[in-house]
Amino acid sequence: MTAWEELTGQEAAIAALRDAAADPEAMTHSWLITGPPGSGRSNLAFAFATALLQGSSSGPDGDHAAAARTAAQVAARTHPDLAVLATDRVVITIEEVRQLVAQSQFSPSIAPYRVIIIEDADRMTERTSNVLLKALEEPPPRTVWVLCAPSAADLIPTIRSRVRVVRLRVPSVAEVAELLVRRDGIEPALAE
Repeated sequence: MTAWEELTGQEAAIAALRDAAADPEAMTHSWLITGPPGSGRSNLAFAFATALLQGSSSGPDGDHAAAARTAAQVAARTHPDLAVLATDRVVITIEEVRQLVAQSQFSPSIAPYRVIIIEDADRMTERTSNVLLKALEEPPPRTVWVLCAPSAADLIPTIRSRVRVVRLRVPSVAEVAELLVRRDGIEPALAE
């Protein structure tokens, strides 16, 4: 099962990100995935990162072993061209964002892109957001930023103006039940 198949109820968002990953001409250097809790913001961000980091190895003529290795590294958060900022604290610190901005300046080491994911980007103060803003205004080549937040309004307007927004919704009970049946082999009545 691919990272895309692990997602449910987000067909339009999946199509937009899958198309962007497949077409470098359509690629945008910064994305914002929004949606309420439980909508799968982080899951979609990591599926997108997997597709970007796999590059051509994930296509029908690609190296399936390399694609599987990349997917496993992303799942373990150990891929050398993936940086993730997630926090359990109330606020993302300015130093954490400065470290990501510094990492973003390096070229990817083995993948077509360097992907940087900030989960709960709404936890940045305005001052911290301005540090990130400078990186979004002058993006290094082949670096892709993926921010996750409950809504676009949770970020400062200058960041919102520099990202492509992908909106999610909470999947229906039927959609989640179908995923549990397909992925985990759970009986339909129990999954429901």
